[in-house]
Amino acid sequence: MVTTIQIAGLSVTAVLIAKLLERYAAEQAMLLTLLLGVLFTAAAVCALSPVLNEMDLLLASSGLSETQTSTVSKVIGICIVTQLAADICKDAGETALCTAVTLTGKASLLTLSLPMFSSLLSMVREVLSCGF
Repeated sequence: MVTTIQIAGLSVTAVLIAKLLERYAAEQAMLLTLLLGVLFTAAAVCALSPVLNEMDLLLASSGLSETQTSTVSKVIGICIVTQLAADICKDAGETALCTAVTLTGKASLLTLSLPMFSSLLSMVREVLSCGF
């Protein structure tokens, strides 16, 4: 397993190499940083695997339905992927694309969470109807 110190050292080295390459071959410099970003993300996902498994166990024991727990898991995944894609676009100097990716992620989150909002509203209606 790759440690944080190894990733930090590799990233600093990659940034230095990319800055040197930028003068002569900007495309290769961007590809180098993109490749290492993907590799480091994969290492982070592997490191987070036990945490994600524990989260699944906690969500399963929370009393929520299976669709609600899968929705929460999907929301977390969408947030992570959207943030990574937006950061890559921002680093590449494509701020408009970064904004579009962020907007798409937010729209996906709203669409995915709509059934949870409707069940929440029905519970609120039920509670309010019992009180009156």
